[in-house]
Amino acid sequence: MNPNTQEPGPFSETYFHTPSPLAKKTFLYPVCLGHYYCDEEYCVARNNYDSFLMMLVVKGQGYAESLGEKAFRKKIGEKQLVLMDCYAPHMYGADSEMEFYWIHFDGINAGAYFRYLTEVYGTVLTLTDSQANVFLHKFRMLLEALSSDQGIAENLLGYFVTDLLTFPSGLTGARTVSGSEAAQEDRFTRELGKAVSYMRQHFMEEITIEDLAGCVSVSPYHFIRLFKKQYGITPHQYLLSMRLDCARFYLRSGDKTVKEIAFSCGFQSENNFCVAFKKQTGMTPTNYRHGMETRELF
Repeated sequence: MNPNTQEPGPFSETYFHTPSPLAKKTFLYPVCLGHYYCDEEYCVARNNYDSFLMMLVVKGQGYAESLGEKAFRKKIGEKQLVLMDCYAPHMYGADSEMEFYWIHFDGINAGAYFRYLTEVYGTVLTLTDSQANVFLHKFRMLLEALSSDQGIAENLLGYFVTDLLTFPSGLTGARTVSGSEAAQEDRFTRELGKAVSYMRQHFMEEITIEDLAGCVSVSPYHFIRLFKKQYGITPHQYLLSMRLDCARFYLRSGDKTVKEIAFSCGFQSENNFCVAFKKQTGMTPTNYRHGMETRELF
């Protein structure tokens, strides 16, 4: 694609941000953002513009195309949210008079954020009125922050970008299921937090998959499937990691014996604990503890 940009119409706004070296390696940050009014002549075609793009269409119709990892070519319209990988060739524009908000963002975890959002929700999301209003408010907050004479701290600006990329519950995105099935799955996703909370409060005790599935009121099989889809690991793996995190804290923060730590963190025996600990960390609990004690602190 050759660069080909038509200017937006009157009353459009554009703001640029130059992040500090600290912000580049610490936060998500805006590269530039704006609020545009345009007609059917408006078009942007680039080979690349090193960032990721989010657009919220307020009025009108247009199109978007990306040749990135999540390649797509789609018509876009009112109350739709668009996500594009602008590290790859891309193009977007208007088919009629169109109003939209947009932000090019980047940062230390921007690529991972983009991949997560497009994997779960897709590249073009159709919003309800209330969801569109949520995103509209977040875009306006960012525009106000960059247009203010008072300036804004980079950590707070990073918070605003992260908040913009934190999608509200109820979005069904790219899932190809019926409305009732999507609503039920969204409910289960929210309910999974109860199961994680149960683990956090009872990990030192014996926990069965039936206990966890009961927190969500589904069968154990369905619970395992939903949990792995949401967290990327099984409930057993999550619970084991939680117990080992606790064990690492005690190994480096007190004088409990390895056996005492094993049982206080929910393991059924010292041997089971030592095997699991070495498998995850590559060292025995005793060696892990001594690794801290042999360092000179001052």
